[in-house]
Amino acid sequence: KPKGVMVEHQSLVNLAFWHNEAFQVTKDDRTAKYAGFGFDASIWEMFPTWIAGAELHIIDEAIRLDMIKLNAYFNKENITIAFLPTQLCEQFMSMDNHSLRYLLTGGDKLKQVKPVPYKLVNNYGPTENTVVATSGVIDPEQGTIPIGTAIANTRFYIMGSLYDLSPPGVPGELVIAGKGLARGYWNLPEETDKRFVPDPFYPGERMYRTGDLVKWTDDGELIYLGRIDHQVNIRGFRIELSEIEAQLLTLDSVKEAVVTTVKDASDQDALAAYVITENDT
Repeated sequence: KPKGVMVEHQSLVNLAFWHNEAFQVTKDDRTAKYAGFGFDASIWEMFPTWIAGAELHIIDEAIRLDMIKLNAYFNKENITIAFLPTQLCEQFMSMDNHSLRYLLTGGDKLKQVKPVPYKLVNNYGPTENTVVATSGVIDPEQGTIPIGTAIANTRFYIMGSLYDLSPPGVPGELVIAGKGLARGYWNLPEETDKRFVPDPFYPGERMYRTGDLVKWTDDGELIYLGRIDHQVNIRGFRIELSEIEAQLLTLDSVKEAVVTTVKDASDQDALAAYVITENDT
């Protein structure tokens, strides 16, 4: 059951202006709108493009999952900036593209990169911080793939425990603050108070506890390590395993249920449920 996140206009404005400055967007650019309207990345594709006076191309459903056809469309229409979810981005890098300036990706852990003629940018960010919190251009030769550094007007801390900062190389929870922070969750005050807590380093401001485990690199970038709780990230969706187990237990025939993640045939994360039924079948 997705939570409604109350994002304010000023946070979207911050995202749009950072994007257009970071990627030098002009009226001559052509951006692909790939993400569905229910995915927060869609506002990242639309609003910066519109305020720059650039073209926005809505990708047809018929070619969304066919990387050969999608690349042919990009080349034909001279698409210069596009966002693709992580798993599809990893496939797209094998295509012969000559139109893109930037290929943006995010939503899951990027596991592999290849040399490409455009700039590949890895991005990270929960909806609670208006789509993007960190961003960085990826060098295919650098080995471990980071999630970049903080975008404009964004602060982050790595905490071993609340208010205890972790030094470089030591894993801790990523905590985000700054202009992109949402107001909170819609009609969930207790969850809002749990995740959006006072920022001890900036009195009067708040910070968001992501539940994500990260660490600093020597050059100040972040490495994503996983979750500190039972939440998982599947195809860009943050999912509480316990919520799925609870739903399974509402079925009359199910006595016990356990949900976990497994690797599918393409080595991507997928969900698997194991149940014990009343008749043990």
